[in-house]
Amino acid sequence: MSEQQPDEHSAGTEDPQPPSGAVSTYREVERKFRVHGLFRVPDLAGAGPVATTQEREVLQLAASYHDTSDLRLAREGVTLRRREGGHDAGWHLKLPVGELGSGARDELRLPLEAGAVGSVPTELRELVTAYTRGAELRVVATLRTERTPLALLDAEGAELAELTDDTVSVVDGERVLVRFRELELEEHAELEPGALDEVVARLGRAGAVPGEFVSKAVRALGPLATAPSDVPEPPEVSPKSPAEVLVRRHLATHVRALRVADLGVRRGEDDAVHQMRVSARRLRSGLRVFRPLLDREWADALRAELGWMAEELGAARDLEVLRERLEAATSWLPDSVEPLAARTLVDTTLTERFDRAREEALEALRSERYTALLDALVAAAAEPKLTEAAAEPCASALPPLVSAAWKRLAKDAKHLHLEGHDDDWHETRKAAKQVRYACDAVAPALGRPAKALAKQVTRVTELLGEHQDAAIAADVLVELAAGPHVSGRAGFALGLMHRDQRDAVHLARVEFGHVWRGVSASRHRAWLRR
Repeated sequence: MSEQQPDEHSAGTEDPQPPSGAVSTYREVERKFRVHGLFRVPDLAGAGPVATTQEREVLQLAASYHDTSDLRLAREGVTLRRREGGHDAGWHLKLPVGELGSGARDELRLPLEAGAVGSVPTELRELVTAYTRGAELRVVATLRTERTPLALLDAEGAELAELTDDTVSVVDGERVLVRFRELELEEHAELEPGALDEVVARLGRAGAVPGEFVSKAVRALGPLATAPSDVPEPPEVSPKSPAEVLVRRHLATHVRALRVADLGVRRGEDDAVHQMRVSARRLRSGLRVFRPLLDREWADALRAELGWMAEELGAARDLEVLRERLEAATSWLPDSVEPLAARTLVDTTLTERFDRAREEALEALRSERYTALLDALVAAAAEPKLTEAAAEPCASALPPLVSAAWKRLAKDAKHLHLEGHDDDWHETRKAAKQVRYACDAVAPALGRPAKALAKQVTRVTELLGEHQDAAIAADVLVELAAGPHVSGRAGFALGLMHRDQRDAVHLARVEFGHVWRGVSASRHRAWLRR
């Protein structure tokens, strides 16, 4: 865990200075080393790109680490602290980037005045809801650090990295419980991987031991901080495994993905709403596909709550897709119809709707109902309620479940016709998604045949997805054109766009006939009849 100061010399990558009180984000890439009390830092000048080094002022830092009583954050590799001393004093929330242990983390910051010790700022507390599930955050460790920084500079005097030599005391009041020493090498994110390998080698030859990426707080908190996550690792599965192993794998995989997406939604990351909605849909689909293997009442109740969550996210995601589609459509309008008025109307209206829908989605994620759903999902991943049928081997238990989903799709597809209602085509799309998700769910156990069928059905879901997007866009254009204060030229431009969207609907329906003949070929489903 870094105790480094982001002044004009600091390593890493930081957002532009935010307004006072706003959360700022900083990307750190660091390596840690265990050293003994008498260790001396070797001369690092000439190590790879390092030309010279520069000593800096010794700092005295005091940090209060906050977590739940059972250390839910630490067990996920997340650190939340309030630190005094140094140029970046304040609240720091550190989130792993990529694989846990990679050394890369995003640090989100707020000033000290955002909250006293023990009073975590709302902005940071809400960000980690997916991990804490509403449990109280309190001080779990207090650390005092004497930091000796050393800047590593290139031939032009630009900083490449900072090596900090930390003597850390874990304290209870004025009593020192334990003391240890460690080095941290925090490098600029822009450096090429391996650029400082010679620095690492010199430190190693001097006696520094590169270790696992373990924060100071984790070292202070002891074994509980490195206990497994509340959501277990997805287990390995094979055709001979009991079907319950695949159920556990499916739940653990997608509950984990949902928690990551939750954090992305709260941070406003691109595509995070979509990813969270997909995770919810895959969980719902799995609970439906695996229904014979699960307690029916339990599974249906969980599906209902996941459906609520997906619906709360749905408006924001749908408007995101719609806005992109119609913005693209306005670019094809001829100049003769003066497309600016239509473009402005589309952009203004849909942006306002999207902002409202996103705020409503965030309100849902702040609700007690959502916190209860998180608890239920964690419990489901840890211990799903299974039936006796879940003891059957995957090879025999799973194909009938996928076959049932396929039969529903085939029935829906059979009744489609070119002049049918948009809703009929949409229902077929949902049935196709159910088959695709079912194949994806069983693929870890059944392998290539399931993946091959999923690939085929994806052709249907993508085509009918285009159909649905065009149909919705056409309906919205009619609504916009009927609105007040729409000029004749803007209305005419919206009419042209509507025609194009309905043409896209018709084209998708024609294309479906050709695609379905290939997708529905019996050879893709031979494994379902074994």
